[in-house]
Amino acid sequence: MYFIPFETARLRLRPQEAKDAGFALCIWGDPITGKYLTDPALDTIDNLNEYMELLRHLNDNADCYYVIAEDKVTGQAIGTCCAVIKENGRCWDIGYCIHPTCWRKGYAKEMVGALVDFGIQNGVKTFLADVAADNAGSCGVMCSLGFAPSENGTFRRSGTKTEYKNLTFRKDL
Repeated sequence: MYFIPFETARLRLRPQEAKDAGFALCIWGDPITGKYLTDPALDTIDNLNEYMELLRHLNDNADCYYVIAEDKVTGQAIGTCCAVIKENGRCWDIGYCIHPTCWRKGYAKEMVGALVDFGIQNGVKTFLADVAADNAGSCGVMCSLGFAPSENGTFRRSGTKTEYKNLTFRKDL
């Protein structure tokens, strides 16, 4: 889904484009960076070309904002985030991933916070984020942004037998 790019102190957030498919594949499919994502690991993707084609067309989806966050100064992509639109736009289910060279520098909080602010400007009243319970960094990001864990469950990374305990974080306005 297209939107007008917006900025934070250090980041420019813009719609994901076909040219970003390689970056998304690298961080989502990486066994370390993508550990807690549902996306398949690179070594479990049977048809890489088919998956890359899917990634090239993510922004065609009318029910989800796919976002690339890039450094405002260098233009270097540092992460991705998305917002799946639910309940006629009143609820967004968000997810994100940061390149490991940018971990522990506040980018996740800045990026997700900007996505939440963008949602508020568009009338969203509830935000959800599923986070692996073992992912202390992401749990901390959610809490620092005013989210609270509301449910427990499990999820599995696509193409693997690895299952994680899940916390659904929620923020109501």
